[in-house]
Amino acid sequence: MKHSQLDLNLLRVFDVLMEERSVSRAAARLDLTQSSTSNALDRLRRALGDRVLEREGNGMVPTRSAVELWPHVQSALRQIDMGLEALVRFDPSRLRQTLSIGIDEYSLTLIGGGLMAALKEKAPHAKLSFLSAMPLNDAEQLFAGALDLIVGPVWQSFPGLERAVLLHETFVGLADADHPLLQSAKDNSGVSVEDYVRFPHLLVSQRGFVPGNVDAGLHKIGCRREVAATIPSYASAPAFLSGSELILNLGHRLAGKVAAPAGLKTFALPLDVPGFDIAMLWHPRNTTSKSHHWLREVIREVCSRL
Repeated sequence: MKHSQLDLNLLRVFDVLMEERSVSRAAARLDLTQSSTSNALDRLRRALGDRVLEREGNGMVPTRSAVELWPHVQSALRQIDMGLEALVRFDPSRLRQTLSIGIDEYSLTLIGGGLMAALKEKAPHAKLSFLSAMPLNDAEQLFAGALDLIVGPVWQSFPGLERAVLLHETFVGLADADHPLLQSAKDNSGVSVEDYVRFPHLLVSQRGFVPGNVDAGLHKIGCRREVAATIPSYASAPAFLSGSELILNLGHRLAGKVAAPAGLKTFALPLDVPGFDIAMLWHPRNTTSKSHHWLREVIREVCSRL
């Protein structure tokens, strides 16, 4: 028999036999019958081509080959036991994996820093790999095992995947603090739809101008806006807004994060625009994994503080 075909259960029997030097005592420890333990020893002898242990008097004496093999078997069994214990008693401080998270720019800006800080505190040996991904476009990477999680905006269900909503975002307007739109709204009456569509708009989109919820809401009341420019990234948006008459519609959490440092201000939109959920998706095969469950809980905790 090839060693690759060896029944690994026999190694546990071998280890106990080497400790007890008695088939009956080994059987009691293994919760097996004496005949089952004897049969296991016979199978081990055939597999290894060695007598392994021989009866002498009231006990058994190991062969030289068995003595040489035993430390290797003990080491392997300890590693297996440690791995199984780690599954039951997960300790994030000992985690040394690279955790792969697919995430869009919006969500990364909101939670990336907080997640890094949490891992530095709780799992200092783990590493994070943030990869550009969107639930709608990249869910197949979860099926392939290329990503542990995807975090991003969701508007639909994803059959075959688990989902947990992390945040619900609503939209606000964002503009330069000295924008004439905001000056005209200082009487506490808020921004009017007429003024809102009178000024040019900035749109963040990697596909160029694509009408969305704002445009649908305006269409219902017989209005339309002028999108003067589209840009592919939120990171450059403050530079476009600062000192200009451009207006940007943005989720309120990110808007609040970038407004003050860039000299910008937020305002309530003069029309009802549906918000969106930010959720995490994962494959069901990872649901019961201790490390995966821990990562999901850390992400929930970071989001709860936003």
